[in-house]
Amino acid sequence: REYLEALREGAHDIEDAGGQIVAVAHGEPKQAQTLCDRFNVPFPCLADPKKGGYQAFDIKRGSAMQVMGPATWAAGVRAFRKGHRIETYGEDVYQLSATFIIDHDGVVRYARYAKHSGDHPKATELVEVLRNMDAR
Repeated sequence: REYLEALREGAHDIEDAGGQIVAVAHGEPKQAQTLCDRFNVPFPCLADPKKGGYQAFDIKRGSAMQVMGPATWAAGVRAFRKGHRIETYGEDVYQLSATFIIDHDGVVRYARYAKHSGDHPKATELVEVLRNMDAR
């Protein structure tokens, strides 16, 4: 949820750099839309309840340590300070996330697989990658 909020806040910069954000959640469509409506995101939110995309991109489920271990604590405190709380929408709490930049030809130009549940790239990192792609 913190990452969804960060993407919302960085959406303008990402779009200015040539990117288009699409959020994919592994819950049911109504759950994904409820979450995106709650955070008022200006980009599409898709649902992948059978996790076919997660399997296709080899996005792993985390261990208990990756979901609740010490590496997640700093991210949890940061999220808590921003008003986020632990909550579920019927989703797999062990499912880790990933972020991809896919070009117009369908080539993955950037892939970042979360090492733990609080591991997400900053929007500024995505903007930098997009701008470097444009410069090529």
